[in-house]
Amino acid sequence: MAIRSISVTQLIEKCLGGTIPTKTGEFPVYGNKFHKVAEDFVNWLTANDTAHLDDDKKLWREIYDRFAQRHINDIIDKDKHVDSAYHLSQAIRAFCGQLVQLRTRTATFNSWRDVFLTQEYTLNKVRFDIGNGAVLISGRMDAVRSHPKYGLEVVDYKLSRGANFKHDILQLAIYARLLAITKPALKFHASLEYYLPDLQAIDVKPRDLKDIFNDIVEPVLYDLVGEQRPSGKEEHSTDKSASTDLSEDIKKCYAAFKLSIEIIGKQEAPQLIRYKARPDAGVKVASLISRAADLKVQLSLKKPPLIEPAEGFVTIDILKERPDTVLWTDVIEAPEYVANTSVVAFPIGIGVDNQVLIADLADPLNCHVLVAGSTGSGKSEFLRCLVASLIKRNTPQTLRFSIVDPKKVTFAGKVRLHQREKDSDLSGSAYLTEPIIHDIDATIDCLQRAVDDMDARYGLLARAGVKDLGDYLQSGRQDMPYYVIIMDEFGDIVLSANKEQQRHFEALVVRLAAKGRACGIHLVLATQRPEVRIVTGTIKANLPLKICLKVTSSKNSQIVLDKTGGEVLRGYGDMLCERGNGLERAQSPLITKEEFTDIAAI
Repeated sequence: MAIRSISVTQLIEKCLGGTIPTKTGEFPVYGNKFHKVAEDFVNWLTANDTAHLDDDKKLWREIYDRFAQRHINDIIDKDKHVDSAYHLSQAIRAFCGQLVQLRTRTATFNSWRDVFLTQEYTLNKVRFDIGNGAVLISGRMDAVRSHPKYGLEVVDYKLSRGANFKHDILQLAIYARLLAITKPALKFHASLEYYLPDLQAIDVKPRDLKDIFNDIVEPVLYDLVGEQRPSGKEEHSTDKSASTDLSEDIKKCYAAFKLSIEIIGKQEAPQLIRYKARPDAGVKVASLISRAADLKVQLSLKKPPLIEPAEGFVTIDILKERPDTVLWTDVIEAPEYVANTSVVAFPIGIGVDNQVLIADLADPLNCHVLVAGSTGSGKSEFLRCLVASLIKRNTPQTLRFSIVDPKKVTFAGKVRLHQREKDSDLSGSAYLTEPIIHDIDATIDCLQRAVDDMDARYGLLARAGVKDLGDYLQSGRQDMPYYVIIMDEFGDIVLSANKEQQRHFEALVVRLAAKGRACGIHLVLATQRPEVRIVTGTIKANLPLKICLKVTSSKNSQIVLDKTGGEVLRGYGDMLCERGNGLERAQSPLITKEEFTDIAAI
């Protein structure tokens, strides 16, 4: 299956058949400076107590003194473009006038956060399925605002018009489609705001945006992955799962095998539609499960559905043609996660009921984690989300990590952040107890130190007269942080070890898993090779929280979960997990490298 990555700018260039014209008119316009001033000002407005700024004069004074003055002076002093500086200043004045209008139309205005959902909204690798392939599209919208009629409003700011208009409308259509994929439950429309320097706003209806995308952008996406575009107005493939109620088709398929069922409901999750089927008397659940391949053929599905018994019914999970992207930034703001006050709670993902599945390392059923997933399953993203979520709730005084990353991939690399290149791993982070580990000897040394620390911690707990670290911290002591050891691809560590090292490694893991929870020491072991020689029975038995992303075979799934099913997952964060409540399916959130670096590299 061909998968291509492309930015919105590159995609527009392909749609237009060449590079995008950069300027028009008698003098250069400084669109980048306008965007920078607008972004900084809105971020300042929404982050501070600024509700008193209720007219364009007050807004102009603040935006000019704080953000615009130095840019305008640079244009005059360095570039010698007086006309450009005047144009920029007038455009910013018009922007202030628009802010007043936006405030006025927001009936429930209490702060500027009621106007702007976000500024410079980043969309990273949004997946757009094309036939048997996919294109991952990335870009940044100028703003997403609340709208009294449409709910949300996608906005793009421009300082020039003319030769760029086709580019501008294409850009808006692409961003509208990406937002529809990532936020399918929300309604919105779009607006182009031209500051010439007076404001000229062009509102674009959702229907028009959809037509522009389908007619101009979609053919280019098919070309990118080498697929033949279907003729007419059909969907991108024969997979009907996302757009059609398949209840009757499922019943008919089973009826052909003399298996009578009733569909009693369905649920839509980010990556799938779950149908609930109640078998008639005398129909064996095993018979329904065994017909997964027949359902795949009869319903024209890309993958066989996962069929599982539940309380009073059987679930039939049919993958969507286009899964919804679950963003980490949205998940950590979900009410059910915010309401959980444990400092070592983290979101596993969004469940089929669209609620956040939460794990708490302080819970005996979640205290140590086994993660399995093949290449492309989303294992690395899951680990980064786990680390970022724990850091978000702690300081280096309350949480420490040791990281084992033998392939130097999951927590390594560079990223461009705030206009400069920066390491995207945890190197040098105050949260780390030591540099990131890459070999077996250093891993065993790390585990041995953790065992020694565990024994010392139990001595402190005994002297304090408390049973666990939670009680210890509640007593006011702050000298014992939670300690989480994360091993990505610990299978490589095990396989590189000799037999004596393997025995020592397993003994240390088991000892920490058996006694570590009460004193705040937790293990997260991840592998893309869940084989018996790596995930031994002893290790598996001592890691109660089990996360199975897509694996290559039913045997691998059986090793992790004691059940099959991991082999039919979609990948890209689609998972099965066991956290003490029975098997649950979820979609893991996505955190961009920029977001991870921003929060983790402290």
